[in-house]
Amino acid sequence: MKRHLVWTIATLLCIISVGCSHMTTNKTVSTRSQFTSIRSNISENAPSSTVSKMDSDSSSTVSNADSPAVKQPQAPAQTAPSSTASAREIMNVTIPDGYSVPQIATLLQNAGVCDKTDFLDKVNSYAFKQNCLREIPYDSSKICYRLEGYLYPDTYQFYKNMDAADVIGRMLNNADQHITGKYNFKTVIIASILEKEVPNTDEMKSAASVILNRLADSKDFPYLGMDSTRHYLTWYIASVSNDLVEKYKNYYNTAIPNRASGLPAGPICSPSARALEAAANPTSTQYLYFFTDANGTTQFSTTVISQ
Repeated sequence: MKRHLVWTIATLLCIISVGCSHMTTNKTVSTRSQFTSIRSNISENAPSSTVSKMDSDSSSTVSNADSPAVKQPQAPAQTAPSSTASAREIMNVTIPDGYSVPQIATLLQNAGVCDKTDFLDKVNSYAFKQNCLREIPYDSSKICYRLEGYLYPDTYQFYKNMDAADVIGRMLNNADQHITGKYNFKTVIIASILEKEVPNTDEMKSAASVILNRLADSKDFPYLGMDSTRHYLTWYIASVSNDLVEKYKNYYNTAIPNRASGLPAGPICSPSARALEAAANPTSTQYLYFFTDANGTTQFSTTVISQ
């Protein structure tokens, strides 16, 4: 009797244990299934960017759990633009026909484009590579400003406070377009004299013939006798330094005997397109003299003109 009772109790306990275990298992499965269903619903209803972020976060969490914690690099902070920063100021600057290097330097400084001293220095010292400069004699020791005549007169767009070399480079690039392959160094010198001597375009070609006729008659005209070459020194070079006037007077001043014979060592200004064209295509004349009166009219003659 006792043995039967013990067996019955043991059997009941075993049945109860198995039932509880089955209930626990079903509950766990149900809970996981419910979580999976909820996550699936969220993924289906969430925007694509949100789903992508969730997947990324999940992957990151697994990775960090399997490896030592690593400090993730932080994106560099964005630097806020300075409240004082502004676009570079652009200005239109016109280099007039017939301006000399000192005049151009002063004009640019007054306009706030670049420093005058820096400009004058780089005109002679900077190694520019433009094609137009191939016409300038390699030995330019007799030339006051090496780039005189090649800073092409025009209207330019410059920035405020530019480097002088960049400013000069723009003008030389323009000279490449208007001078290179068209006019040699001698023509540029003659054109610069015409620019200063003759205001009327129609009369420039006749004045060019006077210059060429004198150069061809070195016996009667050992000196060219052009006042503009003297004025270049006394008006423009003197504005920079009297020492420069003294140094270059024998290379430029063709108006006084025993100074510069023939053409001056270099151009005396930046000639216009009209002056360049006149110098390259002079009228054929016998004129040896010309004189421009106060009204801008130029008279020509084969003999000395009474003034």
